[in-house]
Amino acid sequence: MRRVRSIFILSLLFILAGIALTLENVGIIIGASKLWPGFLLILGSGFIILFIEHRRRELSLIFLGTTIVLLGLFFFYFNFTTWSHMATMWPIFLAIAGAGFFAMYLTGRHHIFLLLAGALIMLAAVFYLVFGISLQLWPLSLVAFGTSLLLVDHYYR
Repeated sequence: MRRVRSIFILSLLFILAGIALTLENVGIIIGASKLWPGFLLILGSGFIILFIEHRRRELSLIFLGTTIVLLGLFFFYFNFTTWSHMATMWPIFLAIAGAGFFAMYLTGRHHIFLLLAGALIMLAAVFYLVFGISLQLWPLSLVAFGTSLLLVDHYYR
């Protein structure tokens, strides 16, 4: 059985997206322009597939794949709610970067740097998110810090 070439799939995606957006512009369909984060999901998934195909040697591929997929999901949230939430939800970008470091730690060589980078970035994200939403939620930053301490302790055992 012949493998489908990647360029064919990518071309087909661009053709279908162009048709859908044109149909929306002329008023035949609605809502197609809200699906643009799907391209990020496809791109991120491609990096994850490349990571697996390269026998898990290129940790940068899993970092890129994880962060781009999570960004796509985050932007889908904004497209189907309201972009005004960005004023308080911006720390999620930090959390996405932290998740990328965690993915590198979990799938590659277990370097303490990757674990600490992910934990510290996630801790900063929780800290900024909690204080940005409500001062009443500040104890959640203690929960996040305690969790990060457990992760570091688990690593050293």
